[in-house]
Amino acid sequence: MTSGPSSRAPSGRPKAPPRRSHKKSRAGCNQCKERRVKCDETRPQCTNCTYRLLHCSYLDNTQNYTTSDAVHSKYPSEELIDSRDGIQHHGDPQETGTLHYTLEDLQLMHQFSTETYKSLCGDQSDKAGWQSLIPRLPYKYEFLMHGILALAALHTAATTTEFNDPMSYLDIALRYNSLSFGPFRNALDNLTPQNCDAVYAYSAIITVIGVALPTLHGRFREERVSTVENMATFFDLLQGATSISRISAPWLQASIFEKYSFWEMSVADIDIETNRALDELDQLNQLGVDQDSEEQITNREAIGLLRTCFAKFAYSPHPVTIMAWLGYVEKEFISRLRLRRPLELLIFMHWGVLLDEFGAHFWWAEGSGKALVAEVALELKTGTYDVTEWEKAMEWPQGKVQLDA
Repeated sequence: MTSGPSSRAPSGRPKAPPRRSHKKSRAGCNQCKERRVKCDETRPQCTNCTYRLLHCSYLDNTQNYTTSDAVHSKYPSEELIDSRDGIQHHGDPQETGTLHYTLEDLQLMHQFSTETYKSLCGDQSDKAGWQSLIPRLPYKYEFLMHGILALAALHTAATTTEFNDPMSYLDIALRYNSLSFGPFRNALDNLTPQNCDAVYAYSAIITVIGVALPTLHGRFREERVSTVENMATFFDLLQGATSISRISAPWLQASIFEKYSFWEMSVADIDIETNRALDELDQLNQLGVDQDSEEQITNREAIGLLRTCFAKFAYSPHPVTIMAWLGYVEKEFISRLRLRRPLELLIFMHWGVLLDEFGAHFWWAEGSGKALVAEVALELKTGTYDVTEWEKAMEWPQGKVQLDA
């Protein structure tokens, strides 16, 4: 009895199955190359960077990428059907030269103008601006439209019922958020009296998105996004946005944002425990860092600014009081935070307490402060740092967000 061709290799081991062919590319974005992960090369921002909230290098070269490409990457067909009423929508966005918005986008705009706008209001006097005046600006500034749609999608994901799919709204938010980065940076580089309101509005929206995304991403997906890494990414955008108050103050005085000057907001007394915790940070900075060094000075300024934010929050829990710290701390402080310097992490941990207190007032901050404090505490405790002398300073923020020290 003869046998057929042998299915075993000369060594006696079974032959490996033929390798599945695939496209091998070395043209991934810089961020994926640095992290040594496969890049799917999605434009204008790859999926890895979108989900990790990183600034993708593809965004720096988007001149050949049209808005219709963005729509098609989000919607697989030019024929869009609303499953609730069967209405079909046709058309090429390039015929009008504008982005093709869908029924879903219109629903998100309605969501913003009826519910989500409240997320940006500190008091009743803010509502007219965010509900009526701000929604008129996106028709001139598409980066603001993308930001509004992204925030409305996030709000829908956070509050959706069982009849909707929160993950689909999260994907929409991520897509529009990534589309807004490049045009916003261009607007920052070309600030004018005409666009400063749109830039200011977007800077507020991007802060809310930056705070909410990691928590919602962790809730709906298995992979947890680092709150520290995420906020460090948004620092750059907010640092640019603070140039509005410095460069364009005369323009803002005539704008709808005149009342939002952080430095002119009222303050109230901080409670004794918070004051003591911030004093302890000051002492650690004074004893643990070279005297009068650039690091000690910028740390001292960051702590002082945080104290001011707590005082203004004690008077009124306005979103500006939390955004200001992110926008006004020095870039050198942010650079050291990215390097995971322990004292900078500890200061950031205390800002997480303020963020946690916002969670009682705004959906977008709910759970975010506690997650930030927990992440930093774990890193400080399990890293290579000798934090024995800082253990007492770590107890206050952990206790404030109800974590075991």
